[in-house]
Amino acid sequence: MPAADRARPGLGGTLSGVSGEGARGGDGELTFDEFVVASAGRLLRTAIFLVYDRHLAEDLLQTTYERVARRWNRVRRGGRPEAYARTVLVNLAIDDRKRRGRRPDVPVGGAEDVDRFAARRPREADGTPLDDVLARLPVKQRAVMVLRYWCGLSEQEIAEALGVSRGTVKSHTARAMAALRRELAEEGSRHG
Repeated sequence: MPAADRARPGLGGTLSGVSGEGARGGDGELTFDEFVVASAGRLLRTAIFLVYDRHLAEDLLQTTYERVARRWNRVRRGGRPEAYARTVLVNLAIDDRKRRGRRPDVPVGGAEDVDRFAARRPREADGTPLDDVLARLPVKQRAVMVLRYWCGLSEQEIAEALGVSRGTVKSHTARAMAALRRELAEEGSRHG
């Protein structure tokens, strides 16, 4: 990886990519602020893939950082602060989806606002059929797919992040892949 990418937050660099004067706190340990700078881009992109809503993703990331900050000394000593934050983020996304399913938000405003908010998620300019299919997956299947193929985690790391067994990770992956194949084939037949 080029040195320029390692030094820029959110471009795939790791926490070890934080370098230069003042990159560590006075005791040589990573500070919370440095952690946020180094991880924000990756965690935000993960959150967006989990919830397919930039504003909600930003809210979830903010809540994640609040929870990590409260436990920062313990998290830092654990040696894997980004893994811990990612676990918090995924669990918040799953919990938020469940909460919204039980009691959906009700938009406030005029009739045109209600129509606008009730409309289907707008397709992003660079959106693809894959984005639409991923957005329709159940939240845990989507979480497994994002953690596996976007974040590059192993089955064991995903199991730890979600608090489930490796077998559950495998079954979620298999179901999600089957749904993706089926829906992409249907999408292709509609447009081809």
